[in-house]
Amino acid sequence: MKRKLSTALVMLLAFVLLLGTTAITASAETTYTPIGGSTTFVKNLVVDADANIPDVTFSYTIRRGTPVPATANTIEILVSDTGGGTIGTAAFSNTDTATTIAGLPTDADPNHPTAGKKYAQKTVSITLPNTSFTKPGVYRYEISETNSNLPGVTYDSNPTRYLDVFVVADSNNVLSVDGYVLRDAETDIDINGKYTSNPDKKSSGYINTLTQHDFDFSKTISGNQGDKNKRFKFTLNITGANPGTYPIIANDVTGNPTSITVGTNGTATGEYSLTDGSTVKVIGLNKGAVCTVTEDPDDYTATHRLDRGEENSGPSQGAVTLDSDHSVAFTNTRNGIIPTGIIMTIAPFAIGICVFGAVFIFIICRKKRRSY
Repeated sequence: MKRKLSTALVMLLAFVLLLGTTAITASAETTYTPIGGSTTFVKNLVVDADANIPDVTFSYTIRRGTPVPATANTIEILVSDTGGGTIGTAAFSNTDTATTIAGLPTDADPNHPTAGKKYAQKTVSITLPNTSFTKPGVYRYEISETNSNLPGVTYDSNPTRYLDVFVVADSNNVLSVDGYVLRDAETDIDINGKYTSNPDKKSSGYINTLTQHDFDFSKTISGNQGDKNKRFKFTLNITGANPGTYPIIANDVTGNPTSITVGTNGTATGEYSLTDGSTVKVIGLNKGAVCTVTEDPDDYTATHRLDRGEENSGPSQGAVTLDSDHSVAFTNTRNGIIPTGIIMTIAPFAIGICVFGAVFIFIICRKKRRSY
């Protein structure tokens, strides 16, 4: 009995010691107060140097990345338990024209930019909630650009970026974000904190390019009765264009607007008054926009040529899809047929009248002489 009691006491003592050890371990565990963070990246839109920036908006999504376990040579990549936070948009507009930068974002020497190009730049914000980071480490997020198929826009060839957030703890176990790194690809990080491939290659954001073309139409008046000062009414309809205001270059601005505004539905209509030698050119419409121009030829014969091609009859070329710069040249002709032979037709009668009159006068004069 005594032996059994001793055994029970030993087991009880071991159990108490185990509980005590567990309690000590638990009490020694470090507790961190979760934190969040915020950062930004840039969005560049490349356009033609003589064109306006259209009213276009680019959207993005952000989500947790893929966790990566540690290895003998690389550290663990963490993901947040609270999701991806919130991300803004890059909204461009005509008002950005004054803030555009000559050349391309990739120009090494800004003093010698790429000819014929310029770009506007927007900052996109990222906000990560205060519960995002619960311990030190590197947290990964995946950012994607939404392809909204905006007319004429060539989207960045790589729609996905990876954002790594480096979280550290100070001597008081207070967490803070030590840095943000945006990269084009998921890359492991070695135990020294360096990326295992292209360690110095970072991404600043996205570059999209807008392909733009010009459209112009002109007027020539011809014919022996063509009035070179007569003005003809033209109507221009645009569809499939990005919203915004587009400049117009005209060598005859009498009564004509100097710009045309495309609405949110991608359409616009403008009216113009052209005379001999007049030209109207719309600058910087996106590739794929459709232009239809029609004139009122009045009592003139109307013909037109597309891009100096074959002459066609009629007051409208019809729909022209912009896959390059295009022009339509209108010619209005008015000829009058001047009747011939009128004098010769009247001449015999005039001659007869003259002869009859002479004979009549001769007879009268002769009678008068006989009377004496």
